[in-house]
Amino acid sequence: MKASDFMVSFIKKQGIKDIFGYQGTMIAHFVDSVCKAEGIENHMCYNEQGAAFAAVGLAKSTGKTAVAYSTSGPGAINLMNGIADAYYDSAPVVFITGQLNEYEYTGIKELRQQGFQETDIVSMVKPISKYAVHIKDVQDIKYQFEKAFYIANEGRKGPVVLDIPMNVQREDFDENSSRGFTPPKDKVLINYEMAASHILQSVENAEKPIILLGNGIVKGSSFHRDVMTLVEKLNIPVITSLPARHLLPYDHNLNFGYIGAAYGHRYANIISHKKCDLILSLACSFCRRQTGGKSENFAKNAKIIRVDIDRDELLRSVHSDETQYCCDGEKLIKAMLKILRNKNIDKTSWLEVCKRIREPLAEFDKNSPERQPNKLVEALSSFTDEDTVVCCDVGQHQLWMAQSYKVRGNQRLLFSGGHGAMGFALPGAIGAYYKDKKPTVAVCGDGAFQMNIQELQWLKRENLPVTVIVLNNQSLGLIQQQQDDFFEGKHFGSTSEGGYDTPCFKEVAKAYGIPAYSAYSLEELKEVLGKVDKTSPALVEVHLDIKSKAYPKTYFGEEMYNQKPYIDKSLMEEILAY
Repeated sequence: MKASDFMVSFIKKQGIKDIFGYQGTMIAHFVDSVCKAEGIENHMCYNEQGAAFAAVGLAKSTGKTAVAYSTSGPGAINLMNGIADAYYDSAPVVFITGQLNEYEYTGIKELRQQGFQETDIVSMVKPISKYAVHIKDVQDIKYQFEKAFYIANEGRKGPVVLDIPMNVQREDFDENSSRGFTPPKDKVLINYEMAASHILQSVENAEKPIILLGNGIVKGSSFHRDVMTLVEKLNIPVITSLPARHLLPYDHNLNFGYIGAAYGHRYANIISHKKCDLILSLACSFCRRQTGGKSENFAKNAKIIRVDIDRDELLRSVHSDETQYCCDGEKLIKAMLKILRNKNIDKTSWLEVCKRIREPLAEFDKNSPERQPNKLVEALSSFTDEDTVVCCDVGQHQLWMAQSYKVRGNQRLLFSGGHGAMGFALPGAIGAYYKDKKPTVAVCGDGAFQMNIQELQWLKRENLPVTVIVLNNQSLGLIQQQQDDFFEGKHFGSTSEGGYDTPCFKEVAKAYGIPAYSAYSLEELKEVLGKVDKTSPALVEVHLDIKSKAYPKTYFGEEMYNQKPYIDKSLMEEILAY
């Protein structure tokens, strides 16, 4: 058997039916094997970054392994944004890169380049991958593929990179005479029943407990289902991180928004930072974007219990006396649910307090004239179906989506969370389509969209039911907003006066042969969305005021709960007194 044929048969056995990449000389044998195989489809991007983000979008939407490939050198380097995104957001993706023939290597380590389009991609990606290896010997193929797929899914999930020379891809391979990989035994021992008992006792003893859900919980997974059962059983307020925003429906009785030191929901920030006395954090990183620059000042009056599978994340402590459990969160939740069969915890009065906090703050923001873009996002919510995957880029539109998109049913709302990569949304939505081949949506800003605009050709070529929404305020809006606050309104690199500009995206889409629409108001957007055929590619360009802002926002020097535009002082005092 040809080695590249074995690679493809192995990938198929992992249940993978779609693979993303871009053809090239040094990956040609692998691509040839993919395209000749039955039961797996090859999907060509137009920049390897698109393939990488497509694989990430599929992995994030399913929680299962996805695969992307490229040729060597520039192709492999183009994958790196997607590799980093998968690493920071715990997406299990196997990246395969072609490489120079092994016999062309000179053995001269100091040589700048071993041959044409050769780059030491393994050294470059090691800081942003769980595992990366250059496979020199064809007899190592089976071992390395088994190891790579295991590592991508073991513990905290993430990307792995297999760098495979041309000659290794095309050599004969005998699976029966090749060694396999044996997963190591789990050395971490934890008494889940005891840990569950301690946590539930802390929740019961607290007067004002809350649950914080993080991105380590994949929506639709068994872990997510168990977490939701726990949430319903405890009946206490729940907040999320921004990337975990979709774990609860928008109208869930216990959904109190997402936490954000700058742009989070007012009520989430106040409840977590000033009101609660216990935070049970499940699979949340607790980075500075959530707690503020001085994390020791966050929720000073609250006990923090953190559950995370990544020991290194727990080293970034919020409070010096926080309680930490480095373990499999799903096993711990199951142990908690077992105890709760015969136990009832009643925090009804505290839940009512949180509702009294949420209602006036939500109403205040709903009526704020500065939040016109949020109303456009709400209109978009009614356009999407109950199981739609929505991928969002980075910028002001990301914050509007996090604040105001009404997640329903089995919808996924996916972001480039930790990496914050502009250009994620379009290829991410393409990859997410292959989850169950249902229509998806990409929400982009005018700046982010241009990062991977070439993937419109992918939409057209495969006639994919992806609707692209471009929120165009003719600027890098979040940067412009920052420049207004801190740089005396000098918009260098963020507006036309500073050297940035945008095309007419409607006309660009038409050039690709994709139906496109424009909207200049909320009423026009509603009308346009009623015309869009969700079963085929479409683009909607929504024109916004260039001075559109993302609010509420915490300004420098303020505590994270006190956000602009400021609420009435008497109302704030009333809320803090609850």
